Amino acid sequence: MIRFSAVITTKNRRELLEKAICSVHSQTTGNVECIVVDDASSDGTQERYENDPRIVYERIDAKDSRGGNYARNQGLARATGEFVTFLDDDDEWNPDKLEKQLAFYEKHPGSVIYCGRTFKKV
Repeated sequence: MIRFSAVITTKNRRELLEKAICSVHSQTTGNVECIVVDDASSDGTQERYENDPRIVYERIDAKDSRGGNYARNQGLARATGEFVTFLDDDDEWNPDKLEKQLAFYEKHPGSVIYCGRTFKKV
């Protein structure tokens, strides 16, 4: 059984997306499904990721595009994990993010968990 489903929505940000995907697959918990919802990108995102075995790729055609919330819901519909989490295409997770959140959840079952942010200038 998949423990976590990570949903990443993207639109014309192919150059940023790879870091987000790698941060999902670098989680210390393992067992993380990575779902990428491409909201009608025209920058080569589809060609790069539609057959990538690391991810579940979902494409929304331009005629069906309805914005970020719609794209997130499409990813949610594809999720098979016990827990669902969202990641923006221009963000990265620390490797132990899900591990820490899971430990907190196990201490406080039924809680809603969110995390803060750290800015890293490169």
